[in-house]
Amino acid sequence: MKYFYFTFLCFSTLFVVGQSNIKKDIDDVYLDKLYIENDSTLTTEFQRYAINLFKNGGKLSDSIFKETKFHSVGVCLIHKRKEDVRQGLELTLYTLSYKDLRIKNYHKRFYYGKGREGLSNFFVGHDTTEQKAMIDEAVNAYLKGDSIPRHSYAYQFARTHHNEAVYYEKYFETDKLSTVVIGASYAYLRQNGNFIIQIEGFPDKALHDDTEELYVTDYFVDDLYAISVFIIDDSDNTAYKKIFKY
Repeated sequence: MKYFYFTFLCFSTLFVVGQSNIKKDIDDVYLDKLYIENDSTLTTEFQRYAINLFKNGGKLSDSIFKETKFHSVGVCLIHKRKEDVRQGLELTLYTLSYKDLRIKNYHKRFYYGKGREGLSNFFVGHDTTEQKAMIDEAVNAYLKGDSIPRHSYAYQFARTHHNEAVYYEKYFETDKLSTVVIGASYAYLRQNGNFIIQIEGFPDKALHDDTEELYVTDYFVDDLYAISVFIIDDSDNTAYKKIFKY
């Protein structure tokens, strides 16, 4: 995962796993296991909303990434961990960016290869209580006000920050509905209307002669994961078409 802070920009590179074909997706039985027990909190309400969007979503539209400057902001629910022990949940801002890394020049392609399209994420992190308050204010605008927090410094940072050092991971279609991005963790993405829903975790792997299949098991459910809902087009200044209650 990548964390970018207002004052200190910290970047951790994801490791790439070479893939030729992805056959597996997330079965509903494991999506159902991701639900947190309903405890009447904002995190639970958002998490259930995101999983329902994902379950009823479909493949990403090819037209989304025709705009090579695609850079979307959304709300993310992450599990905070300390020494491999789950410590609790936190809502924050998360971004999804697309870049066309295909080499158009014939001579460069001959020497360096064709290149590829890629996706990248980063969280907006915090070093101080003031920065945390800015993030919380932006999240509340999204969830409790159904609005885009354009005046929030946390939102402005997420919307405008571009770091050329960010690595753009290659993405693949699964055998069902999801698109998967493979790095140090695995992110499954689906589209539901104006939203891209991303579920991130660590599925089991099974190596075969010419492909690596991904198996989502209880390991995926029990380990670190993050659930995000990105807004494709926020020009009408509304967020998720819902006022979250808690």
